[in-house]
Amino acid sequence: MSNCSLLVDTSFFFALFNERDPYHTSACDLSQWLDTLSIILPWPVLYETINTRLSRRREDIARFKAIVELRDTVLLDDSPYRLESYKTVTMSTRRGQPLSLVDAVLRAIVEDVNVPVNAILTFNHKDFADICSKNNVELL
Repeated sequence: MSNCSLLVDTSFFFALFNERDPYHTSACDLSQWLDTLSIILPWPVLYETINTRLSRRREDIARFKAIVELRDTVLLDDSPYRLESYKTVTMSTRRGQPLSLVDAVLRAIVEDVNVPVNAILTFNHKDFADICSKNNVELL
């Protein structure tokens, strides 16, 4: 999967930085993709990841900063997706679990033909399986 773009969800970072998270070991294993693929980080993922708890842990902030500053990381402006994502969340008729606003933004990015997303790194597969399948995006 070289020369591919990886959209990263907050659930991955929560697991990576929390040793008590049930997905921590998997996140550590999957973190190899961060060094080999181009990373797409929308601003809502940064806001959600650098929450009060993480911001108090200097070592984890430094680790996150190193990931954000990797050579092929794109900090993606979410403004084109905000209003429609807000409407999706607040007026949703989607069956199943409700979406967070961040997940709605990520789903909109996957659907955007102008953003080349080849894979998404998440532990919330059920929130993205349909949209990924429709757009030939691999779930990691």
